Amino acid sequence: MEQIVPRGNGRKVATLADVAAAVGLSPAAVSLALRGKPGVSETTRQRVVDASRSLGYRPLSTRHHQGPLTVTLVIRALHGDSPGANRFYGPVLGGVEERCRRLHIRLMLAIMPVDQYNHPIEVPHSVTDRLSDGLIFVGAHFANAISPLLQGALPTVLVDAYAEDGVFDAVETDNILGGRTAVEHLVSRGHRNIAIVGTDPGAFPSILQRRRGYEQAMAEAGLTARYVDAPYYEHEAAAASAIRYLRANPSVTAIFCANDLVAITFIQAAKQAGISVPERVSVVGFDDIDLASFMSPALTTMAVDKAGMGRLAVTLLAHRIDVGEECVISTLLRPQLIERESVRTIELAPPSPEKRPMLRPQPEPAQAVERA
Repeated sequence: MEQIVPRGNGRKVATLADVAAAVGLSPAAVSLALRGKPGVSETTRQRVVDASRSLGYRPLSTRHHQGPLTVTLVIRALHGDSPGANRFYGPVLGGVEERCRRLHIRLMLAIMPVDQYNHPIEVPHSVTDRLSDGLIFVGAHFANAISPLLQGALPTVLVDAYAEDGVFDAVETDNILGGRTAVEHLVSRGHRNIAIVGTDPGAFPSILQRRRGYEQAMAEAGLTARYVDAPYYEHEAAAASAIRYLRANPSVTAIFCANDLVAITFIQAAKQAGISVPERVSVVGFDDIDLASFMSPALTTMAVDKAGMGRLAVTLLAHRIDVGEECVISTLLRPQLIERESVRTIELAPPSPEKRPMLRPQPEPAQAVERA
């Protein structure tokens, strides 16, 4: 990846928020004034223009004409993880790099440490110094205390990342649909006692969405939801909990895992515990990471176009830089079911005689009468 010297000799680039603070107005009112839109008096408009000139503010829509765009990719790191080694975010990073190269956009990389809930512990200086034209955040969950820091600053796109106030453009997976599809597949293969592994009520938003899809599919099939609650990022603990749950609940024939790493770890643990997959229990994962197809048995999973998420984020960010302030854009990528070897079909037994509906006796058909 190209190493970039920060532009402007380290000077902070004035933003819309800076102008708004200088004149005591909201960023929205300043934007209206600078674009000549109605709703702002001429006196106020002139005051805003004067302040923007003195601060050296340049509208976002004109910055990229003065040279190649520079984008900062901010990827979260949990417990010292290497972003490039992350089975999910590594391909996202690759997609960002590919599209930046094609569009001749200079790319900088920043690492943002997060806690177990993916909340930022600190924001990199490359973000707060605002030395690039736009930001792409990957994998973080911004609380309300952090989001205002980014508002009115640089064009920002979230990739599998979430802000509670919903003010940023975003590229996400349709996790609810994916969860529904995974469970519907298991139901179509005859499974009725299906547990979900690797989620909990306080999980990362994308994991909660998959849990919601599971719940919807189970409810629509008239089945009872079964939870093996455990953090998805503690995949070994989640797998161990699932093993204990199966031993205590022998009627369970299938599990839906919050992501592939949980599913793969479970399959490995099941082999050691003498639990056969898929003969004893079927398994469906989510994400389709590179290891999924190399497992034995190969993992049935919901595939996410991870590189496509990265490419789309760059395209969306370039659009945001070009048009400036418009309505927030959120895109959903639909995951695809990849059927492999970790799910077996259960032949449903016909209803027992005592449960079959009683049939009313039918009258004997009339006898034909032969006439001479």
